[in-house]
Amino acid sequence: MLSTGTLLLVTAIIFLASFILGITSFGFALVAVPLLNLIFPLQVLVPVLIIYGVFINGLVLLPIYKHLDLKDMQYLVGAGILGIPLGTVLLLVLDESILKIGIGIIVIISAWALYTGYRVHIKSEKLGNAVAGFISGLLNGSITMSGPPVILFYSNQDLEKQVFRANLAFYFMLTNIINLPVLYWGGLLTPQVFQYSAAILPSVLVGAIGIILGSKVGTKMDGPLFHRLSLILIFLMGVMSIVSA
Repeated sequence: MLSTGTLLLVTAIIFLASFILGITSFGFALVAVPLLNLIFPLQVLVPVLIIYGVFINGLVLLPIYKHLDLKDMQYLVGAGILGIPLGTVLLLVLDESILKIGIGIIVIISAWALYTGYRVHIKSEKLGNAVAGFISGLLNGSITMSGPPVILFYSNQDLEKQVFRANLAFYFMLTNIINLPVLYWGGLLTPQVFQYSAAILPSVLVGAIGIILGSKVGTKMDGPLFHRLSLILIFLMGVMSIVSA
């Protein structure tokens, strides 16, 4: 179904995206989606990446699971689940392009503020997790961009690097698991999706090597440098949101 040249290109893209994911526990979609969308239609690409997202994020979590801090995680996940259907309603009411531009601007400003040292003092961790989770679910249900609220919240709290990485990997793995039945009920798990999933399986296995290498880099990386890199990637997510609109 895919030529050798196309498969090699897909492998290179997935490897690069996986390497970045291994370092920070996010950023896979930032690299993979715009580039792979040149090869695959979005309605096929997104379900394929969600299917593999469970495996990919699980692989990221595996070497750092001991750093996982589940305190208040139930508020993050629970509020996120509540936000997903409301996000779908939001998409029906507002134009998708307006949503992407507005969210992109907010993400850019927030990332820049945190990069320059600005912090919002949040007294209640439970409330902070709930708000971040709800907004994440809202964005997931509307424009499938669930990452920035959680990443910005963790950055604002100056979460220790390994806890930051482990919590994000766990959260995104759960998000992908929750999305699978949603895709099924929405009729998006088509035979074509499974055909492409099978076709790029070798690329994903090569990407697993990228995750392992990236994880080693992320573990050794200096904490302040890690947080700066994370905020730069978030900034780029905001830019991509506006560009995609």
